[in-house]
Amino acid sequence: MWVIQMKPINPGDFDQRLLFTQPLEKNENGFPVPGTDIYSKAWGALKTLKGKTFYEAAQTNREHNREFTVRYQKILMDGIRPKHVKIKWRGIEHKIESIENDDGQNITMTVFCKAVE
Repeated sequence: MWVIQMKPINPGDFDQRLLFTQPLEKNENGFPVPGTDIYSKAWGALKTLKGKTFYEAAQTNREHNREFTVRYQKILMDGIRPKHVKIKWRGIEHKIESIENDDGQNITMTVFCKAVE
């Protein structure tokens, strides 16, 4: 029988507050309403670009890319998450590039996003 060893999660690493927001619905006349609504909230760990990854990002002008690790939330998975959900971190809006279920274990997710300018 195989036993899968899971890496323990340190809750202290998840110190960045992330708000997953989506645009408000349209009004009764069909016009979009300005503003956003909170889709989900999460505490995340920011992964800083270091070494080789830092230089690769500099060469391809990806300086405003961020990588966060959050606890698994099924509503953030592709196919369930609405198309226009964005992330707000420290007052800066970010476009979601992808969200990956780490090792398919439903424990943590890695969120790749880019700052919207």
